[in-house]
Amino acid sequence: MTGWMIETIIATTLLMLLVLAVRAPVRKAFGPTMAYALWLLPVLRMLLPPLPASWTEKAAAPVAAASDVIAYYVIEPIAGTSDAPAAVTSGSIDWLMLAGLAWAGGALLFLAYHLISHTRYCQNLLRAAQVDRTVAEGRVRVIETDAAHGPLAFGVFRKYVAFPRDFAERYDEQERDLALAHELGHHVRGDLIANWVALIVLAIHWFNPVAWKAFRAFRADQEMACDALVLAGRAQALRHAYGRAIVKSAHGGAVSAACHLHTINEVKGRLRMLSKTGNLSPTRLVTGLVGVSALSLAALGLTASGTQAAETIKNKVEAVTGVSLGQDVPAPPAPPAAPAASAAPRAPAAPEAPELGQHVEKRVYRFDGKDGKQVRKIVMVHADGSKTETDMPDIDKIMADMPQVRDGKCGNGGGDATVEHRAEGGKKVMIICTDRIEKITIDAARMAERSKRFGLESALMGLRQARRSIEAETSISPEERAKALKGIEDAIREIEKEKN
Repeated sequence: MTGWMIETIIATTLLMLLVLAVRAPVRKAFGPTMAYALWLLPVLRMLLPPLPASWTEKAAAPVAAASDVIAYYVIEPIAGTSDAPAAVTSGSIDWLMLAGLAWAGGALLFLAYHLISHTRYCQNLLRAAQVDRTVAEGRVRVIETDAAHGPLAFGVFRKYVAFPRDFAERYDEQERDLALAHELGHHVRGDLIANWVALIVLAIHWFNPVAWKAFRAFRADQEMACDALVLAGRAQALRHAYGRAIVKSAHGGAVSAACHLHTINEVKGRLRMLSKTGNLSPTRLVTGLVGVSALSLAALGLTASGTQAAETIKNKVEAVTGVSLGQDVPAPPAPPAAPAASAAPRAPAAPEAPELGQHVEKRVYRFDGKDGKQVRKIVMVHADGSKTETDMPDIDKIMADMPQVRDGKCGNGGGDATVEHRAEGGKKVMIICTDRIEKITIDAARMAERSKRFGLESALMGLRQARRSIEAETSISPEERAKALKGIEDAIREIEKEKN
């Protein structure tokens, strides 16, 4: 169990680094929703059990194409060798157990802190609430409260949307509708549940700086994906109104489990996204879904417990730490009972299977047969004389079913399909249509350029109007106004630079 936990933490850290590396290009190519979906990878890896032993044995079995092979695996206990681990004495310090207790204590304290602080914050919001109405067919309650600095969504079992008391005065009608749509979008997508799942993962990785960076990136991707949901199917002219609502909601603090419309440190990135994001074609969305799914399956397969990559990671950790991850520390042996004085000596019983960590495995291979034959089966002979036979898969049949992949021109007859499946000479062929991919790329580039120019103009209008609103706003402190204006000015400069 200890080895599996350490291996899982290392594997999920590697997957977090992978998502941090690819999230920006995936968002640029396939939209914010696809980048947000990538954060399922570390969660799925933590839930992934070790691969069955039969799979790993088949994957590791040697395959010879020119001989008929029968492999015998003889497992014998070896006693009295230097490879056997020394018994743990009662006076030694169990550093592995101490590290485990420290890790578990930190994780529990982390979760307890967030649970208590979130509960108190929600109680404070509800205690100060005055206006109360329901939307979404009565499933979501909308409140106005002095305890809210900006629009936010909270609650998993009882869903709420909270607005500040001066919401109607500070926001115009369009901005109010868009802010409400944003917070309702969080409830519809299940983002409040996702936040608690992310906090549990972060609690397990409370000591890991990569996990903290990944959590902040996850929340940013969550907000951008919700922005894309709100703006989907709406007119481009609403983008600058939505940008104004984001800027007016700027505030410094945020509760980890709640979904705030905006925090100051995300202004520039989200406003830049509003100026660039356009409607993606169905072909682009399907391509992104297939690509992200393939990347996820490959990453989970490579990092799963029992694979060659996981075994390599385990061996490296064992070499650095000196701790064996394939076993738990054995308990000290119980003292032998004193034999009865009158008992006659008995014949020694057959040795039982040794405890985990008290034996090493000895493998003996025997190769027989004629040339030109394939592997047929593996026979495992145990120390007690029992045998286990495993049939090998038919390699020729598997290779015959695999299609041949090649590039080619498919013409316009297949529409926007980028892949065609054919049969040539009894062999399956998969053709990647380079001409259709080139046409889709050119059309997308032209559409993106037109949307980009219009989006940049709309974003500049929204930013300038938001700047005037912030300058005239008297209800925020000078420090908050300075932070908000700095983010807006930086965004205006970058958009004007990109426009020119």
